[in-house]
Amino acid sequence: MKKLFFILLFTFFIIERGYTASDEGQPTQYQVTMKKVELCTDLACTSPFVLGEKDMDADIASVTAGADVGSYAPTTGIPPGIVYTHLRVTISRTFTITASISVDGGLCRTDGGDNATATQMTVGASSGTAVAETMFLVNAGSYGASDGTRDGAVGSSNIDVDYSSPESAKSMTVSGDNAVMVYELTAPYQKTLRAPVIKVKFNTATAIGVEDTACSMYINEPSVTISLQ
Repeated sequence: MKKLFFILLFTFFIIERGYTASDEGQPTQYQVTMKKVELCTDLACTSPFVLGEKDMDADIASVTAGADVGSYAPTTGIPPGIVYTHLRVTISRTFTITASISVDGGLCRTDGGDNATATQMTVGASSGTAVAETMFLVNAGSYGASDGTRDGAVGSSNIDVDYSSPESAKSMTVSGDNAVMVYELTAPYQKTLRAPVIKVKFNTATAIGVEDTACSMYINEPSVTISLQ
């Protein structure tokens, strides 16, 4: 009986580990659609200056990402005499992702299925070659490991998604078709005689999360630093 108990206990831990294994990693493509960029005098961004408003795709996993995003809009029209401390960015919730992420000794890959919605994580594949897939920045909540579908509020299921405390941005909201992030500049900026250059650095090393039960894949926040020089 004692031997049987330890066999059952060992089996339970093996099943539990297989059910909850998750990891995060680097995508080879992490394309976002930028829609609006604004300079702000504070985190609330109550009186923003619109630097630019247009749709522009940018692959922030690429080596040219910083330069691409930094050239989104001209900076010649920034009003003088105002100290700006933050940058607000509006992007589409629809991303184009290519990724093959290691998890629990295996791999989960984007497979081109385009099956994601606001309440459904991308369900990838555990075999084959990673191909580009449309992923959606899902609603906050808790998602089931067995199917990547939203089950309820944060804490009610296996995979929690919560935008209330972003790591890189100072605030983040997700609703409708858009996501809005406010970043603090590395130093306050006030216009001089020369138009500034926007310097942006990205780190997407952990930008895609996966859970191996159904290869549920979800978008993580990349590390972003922004300065005006």
